[in-house]
Amino acid sequence: MCWIFWYSWSKDAISILVHWLERLEYRWYDSAWIYVNNWKDKTFRARSVWKVSELATKLQSMKDRTYIKGIAHTRWATHGWVTEENTHPHQSNNGKRSIVHNWIIENYSKLKKELIWNWFTFSSETDTEVIVNLLEKHFNWDMLETAQSVQKIIRWAYAVLIVNSEFPDEMIWIRLWSPLIYASSKQWEHFFSSDAQALAWYADNMVYLEDWDVIHIVNDEYNIYANWEVTKRNIEDFDQEALEASKWDYKHFMLKEIYEQPNTIKRTMKWRVNFDAMSLHSETFHGMGNEDYNKIVTVACGTMNHVGWLGTYRLQNLAKISAYSEIWSEYENKPFFINPQSLHIFLSQSGETADTLETLKMVKEQWGKTLGIVNVVWSSIARETDDWMYVRAGTEIGVASTKAFVTPSVLMLLLSLFLWKRRWMRLSKYQQIMRELQHLPSYIETVLDQSDHIRSIAMDLLWYKDFFFLWRWYQYPIAAENSLKFKEITYLHSEAYAAGELKHWSLALIDENFPTIFNLPHDEMYEQNLSNLQEIKARKWKICVIWDRRVEDADWQITIPETIDEIYPFLTAVAGQLLAYHVADLLWNDIDKPRNLAKSVTVK
Repeated sequence: MCWIFWYSWSKDAISILVHWLERLEYRWYDSAWIYVNNWKDKTFRARSVWKVSELATKLQSMKDRTYIKGIAHTRWATHGWVTEENTHPHQSNNGKRSIVHNWIIENYSKLKKELIWNWFTFSSETDTEVIVNLLEKHFNWDMLETAQSVQKIIRWAYAVLIVNSEFPDEMIWIRLWSPLIYASSKQWEHFFSSDAQALAWYADNMVYLEDWDVIHIVNDEYNIYANWEVTKRNIEDFDQEALEASKWDYKHFMLKEIYEQPNTIKRTMKWRVNFDAMSLHSETFHGMGNEDYNKIVTVACGTMNHVGWLGTYRLQNLAKISAYSEIWSEYENKPFFINPQSLHIFLSQSGETADTLETLKMVKEQWGKTLGIVNVVWSSIARETDDWMYVRAGTEIGVASTKAFVTPSVLMLLLSLFLWKRRWMRLSKYQQIMRELQHLPSYIETVLDQSDHIRSIAMDLLWYKDFFFLWRWYQYPIAAENSLKFKEITYLHSEAYAAGELKHWSLALIDENFPTIFNLPHDEMYEQNLSNLQEIKARKWKICVIWDRRVEDADWQITIPETIDEIYPFLTAVAGQLLAYHVADLLWNDIDKPRNLAKSVTVK
């Protein structure tokens, strides 16, 4: 989505801003620009659509590199097509005020009609231009007061930078829901960014701004206003190692992140699981020890919805708690029935997912108990929930999530085990799961060792255009996740559906050009799944199985280690990730940046 980065000090601002844009290319965007100036107020602006490399080409001819202040921005089109006219920054009608904006102004249409009625004109199709013309309309020769008055008018979410040519030493930043961070270095460099990772290469500490904060900067001195009063925010140190990311020798970030999963799982369980004592240790777990939940709802989107989906199966089966998963886009339209014994778990990789955040605030308005599971320590969801757990997956660059799917799935299993011990526990089963969890990293390494074999299967599958992914029970959300991964990066059509539904409708579609990928471990559903396999093979149709026992009826086979029902989903998920990766790679797709998708979805 849109991302902002602002820099001020004595170095070449252009080089720093272009470097920032290049390092954040993994976040989907469709246009980019930079705007810089020097102490003499000499300015330069460059804009381009699609690739940062095109913007960098425009900058190569610049001989004057004395610009010491500047801002860079990537745009993901929501209002208006991908054109330079729609690319930020946008100016007011009199040309004196300029703004940069992230996220969406929900009431822009009504405001735009009112401005046009008042003789304002628009040169772009964006919602952003509405804000800058409102600033002109309400300007009272005080930048701070003007910004605060406009803030009352616009609705939804934003991070906005406001500058005024009549006050060249001042600027205003406003934040609502859209992430915004102020940071500095030991060399007294100053930064604003909507992404902590972008600051990892430069800053030493940061201030995470909160909703409704207004930051007024004059000559690099700043004040933060909350409710129109000056306030202070905590200054936090950076964990550079956690934020820095390199592809190493891997062809793609996604492949690197798939191979990181054994270690990220160990990191997720470290200090939370004592395998010698067969015990669980977590401040969040034990903070829930006095709660007696009778209903748990997981709220998420996309891949993280599949994490919650799998987690609710385990909560139901192990902890004997009524649990169900909700996609935010549907849940926000339902009436909430919240009681003191209900818990809402909000799952997000970035911790900034706009729609999940909106539902979180709706639940909190009704005093609902909330738990966040995120991969970003300083994220909004972590700050807004009553309790939160950090999955410790490390920086994930690939848009198609892999390790940030598996690690929160581990946390959800640990949560189920903790609640299970407090309610209904068969000790032998608990110990069996703990023993297999200890071996999970080595099991995944065994699956990764089959990468070359899976690639050979991918060479056959890439010629097909349609796929089914079959499942039962715990494999239900995994087949959905594997199908999602497949669609995301191969651009081939796939569907996931219940194997028990085979005779009700899907047999009408399956033919020799419609292969089936079947998650078929030797779990509780094994015998029933074998019957479905025979139904498909009786019609001489193609099938690829992911299983722990060789059966001659399959056209292609991916073997996983033999384990127990609760652990199989991790292994079939990793096998599915590799299959999707290799098909996409053989199709020469842009795997780390699949078209039209974003790593962090910051709009509704």
